[in-house]
This record gives sequence, C-alpha cells and structure tokens, in this order.
Amino acid sequence: MATESGIPEDVSGGRNPPLVSIGLFAYNEARFLRTTLESLLAQDYANVEIVISDNGSTDETEEICRDYAQRSARIRYYRQPHNVGAAANSIHVLEQAAGQYFMWASGHDVWSPTLISTCVALLEEHPSAVLAFGTARWIDEEDHAWDKESGWYDTRGMDPMLRFFTAFWGNAHPVLGLIRTRHLRELPKIHACVGADQIVLVELALKGDFLHAPDAVWWRRQPRKRESHMDRMRRYRSEDFGLAKSWLDRNLPLLRLPLEQARAVLRSQLDASEKIAVLLALMPAFLVRYLAGRKA
Repeated sequence: MATESGIPEDVSGGRNPPLVSIGLFAYNEARFLRTTLESLLAQDYANVEIVISDNGSTDETEEICRDYAQRSARIRYYRQPHNVGAAANSIHVLEQAAGQYFMWASGHDVWSPTLISTCVALLEEHPSAVLAFGTARWIDEEDHAWDKESGWYDTRGMDPMLRFFTAFWGNAHPVLGLIRTRHLRELPKIHACVGADQIVLVELALKGDFLHAPDAVWWRRQPRKRESHMDRMRRYRSEDFGLAKSWLDRNLPLLRLPLEQARAVLRSQLDASEKIAVLLALMPAFLVRYLAGRKA
C-alpha cells in the first residue's frame, strides 16, 4: 500500500518490503507494449523488477523494450535469438527472477496501480497461501470492455482435495496472479504442453490457498476475435506456441493434461486414501471438463 508520501508502506512488519519479480513474455507486441510497461511501472509498490523476454519478435518490440530498459533500472531485457515457443519463453522469465514473489505478465495486458501492493499484503498476512490474484476484466484491441464474465475463486477454508478440484474446474486466471516464487521452483517441471497452466494451478492448489483480491484489477486484452474451443486448440498446436513438438501432442493435445494432473496428486502430501479418491474422480471429471468442449 502507498503512504501519503508515495513511498510503499512496509507490509512485512518492519522488514524491507519483499522484492516482486514481474516476468513479462512478449512476441510482436509493439502495438500494446508501451501501455503494458507504463501500467507495470505505475504500480504503487516500489520494490519491483520487470524481467522481459522477447521471443524473437520481428516488429518494434525490441526497440521499445531497449528504450524502457535504458530509462528504468527496474527493467531487465532479454531477447531470444529466435521464437522458442510461448511456453519456453514464459519459463525463461521465471528462471531469471530474483524476487520472493513472482507474476507472469503478457505484453498486451493492463493492471490497476494497486494490484501488486494489494496482493503482497494478502500473501504477507496469510503465510500458508501460495498465490493472490485480482479480478479479471476483458478488453479488446481498442480498450473497449467486453461483457464476458470470467469468474474467480478463493480457496480459504478448503482442504487440499477441495482446493485441487476447485482449481481443476476453475479458470486459469490465477496463474497470472502473484505467486510465491519458491513454490513455482518446487514444481518438478513446468510443461510445454496444452493445459500447462492448469497443471501448474492444481500443483499449487495442493500446496496452499489461492487468495482473491476483488479490488485489484487485471484487464486481460483479447487481441484476437473470440475463439471457439477448437480455434484455441488449433492455435495452441501452432509453431508459435511450441506446444506440439511430438506427434502425440499434435494429434492428441490434451492427453498429457490428465496424466500430469494425476502425477501431481501422487506427489502431493495427501494420504493414500485421499489420493485414491481424487484419482478415481479425476478421469470422469476430465472427460466432462475438457472433452465435452467446456471453455477454460
């Protein structure tokens, strides 16, 4: 939270405020990137670093990033020599992060100025929570609001099994919230596959709570036309995403999702009977959730 002097309030009980790393992944985002960077630099929480990974962009993204990196010591800029795929580029910014807290950011979204400070305060107040996230609202290329409702969920008071299925049935927006970095690094792997965000979320849900900050807003920009489930699958299998490198991933893109979710359950601290109960419920739930074409 900001004090009257504009200096962020110390939300950590007299210690220096914890460093927050924002991992911004970008590919040909020149049209929106300045707005995105201005939004991140305008956060009222000062102890922030912005780690940008440019995925071999062919537009003016590199020029914009270098300009902002020269102007702000809080920005570190990396450029991939070629398009390594969206998943690998997202993993790269996490690998470079130095903060206690981490947030992925896309190169075309916008955040309210208090989002980071609000989420840090929540996580400092709830040490057992793994992430905090704001309210998602949708905008188009011209900043016009969509009438689309995304929903949210807060898992306080739930046991690990209920948290798992809440994350399973919920949308993937919390993965772009503020996450304790150590929990992300404890994951055995962040997979480059369709549904990787859902795998991360169920793994994190087994570790602790997700906290919703209703007054902190993330404006999620949709620079494409509205997509059907099949449209998204085709886009996820494209070379730009780098999620379909094997025959199996190209032709059965959702196959790895239930397998990795099951492995997350087996690795968890649930007792044996709880693991069996979750695994027995997982496959029919998966068939309804994904193969019936329900939107994430």
